[in-house]
Amino acid sequence: MKRLLESQTAFNISLSILAFFSKRNLFNGLTQWATNQLARLTIFLNKPNIANNVEELATIWQELMPEDGREYFKIGEIKKNTAYTEIHLQCPLRGTGNVEACNKLMNYDRKLMNAAGGTLIVLESQSNSGKNYCRLAIRKEGLDTSDLIPANKKGKVNQNKTTTR
Repeated sequence: MKRLLESQTAFNISLSILAFFSKRNLFNGLTQWATNQLARLTIFLNKPNIANNVEELATIWQELMPEDGREYFKIGEIKKNTAYTEIHLQCPLRGTGNVEACNKLMNYDRKLMNAAGGTLIVLESQSNSGKNYCRLAIRKEGLDTSDLIPANKKGKVNQNKTTTR
């Protein structure tokens, strides 16, 4: 059962369902609740340790992703106190311009990193960057992140595009 719950297929299905709801402000509470619950389940099933440094945080983030899809979750460079990672999945929000919906979905990853003693910030989102991946920054919890500008705060022209159907 654990293997099925943690498969890339299950992850993709969950992502598609949650993306549908995250694009609609009416479902903000449901989206937050669902991402919190999925993160709690992932944490329960995997019991991540508290990381001692940023390298460990990046590794824990990657290890908390589906084992059969880890090639989509890449650790890029690690500079000083920040790990830069990328998600190379075909996100259902890609090209929508709806970076706020992305921010809601990424609550899942932020909760995972909080459980490991870290902070995660989405720097670039597939939703509005024109790229086929998202770029994240991970730091130890409590460190200053004011130099990291979240994607949903960058003032993109189409960032407020939403669907209300």
